[in-house]
Amino acid sequence: MIQLHHVTVTAPAKPLLHDITVDFPADQFICLIGASGSGKTLLLKHLLGLVPETLSVGGTVTFAEGEDWVRGREIGYIPQHYQQSFVPFLTIKETMRDLCRAHHVAYDKEQTESLLRSFRLDIDLLDRLPHQLSGGQLQRMAIILAVFLKPRLLLADELTTALDPVATRQLLDWLRNYQQQTAATVLFVTHELTHALHYADTLYIMKEGTIIDAVTPETIHASRHPYTQALYTNRHL
Repeated sequence: MIQLHHVTVTAPAKPLLHDITVDFPADQFICLIGASGSGKTLLLKHLLGLVPETLSVGGTVTFAEGEDWVRGREIGYIPQHYQQSFVPFLTIKETMRDLCRAHHVAYDKEQTESLLRSFRLDIDLLDRLPHQLSGGQLQRMAIILAVFLKPRLLLADELTTALDPVATRQLLDWLRNYQQQTAATVLFVTHELTHALHYADTLYIMKEGTIIDAVTPETIHASRHPYTQALYTNRHL
């Protein structure tokens, strides 16, 4: 689905992403693993076309369905700071309706309410402003906002950082179930290898601005890359 060929992103005199060449397969739950500062979030922003103009970009990104596809409603994005998904002075429903108008589709009340029920959220939350929801409620609304137009590619950035183990498991179970039911591609950024091993079809390992390894949960133990070996050996620490 997504082919990256010699992708680079450079700040003045400093490479941030360098020489990334990889094919991300379609219809999979893909985890992008790496320490903070390894370039994971920047890579997602590059796929979205959101790299700041102050940075230089090189290489190519090709979507199998063509460039028009990426500009449409086929990509959903859940940022780590999920508050960024909302307009502070609009209710949740108004934000959803604005998004529908921007993509020339009708607001689907039944589907929206079904998504709310899947997260055990009350319907009346749609009529509230973002600041009137708890952090957990707002994060789940951000996920709903990212998927209610039925994207074929969902990008999710470090969603579990502030969650307790139970909430983490519930969220990842939901995302995995969503991927399997819709045959969407989910690209999930995390630094937690144990989560990736449980949920991912394929794992891509990032270090210092590039992808250094690609493994599956079944093959990671046999990786010959020393960084991947260290991640796997120390996964429970």
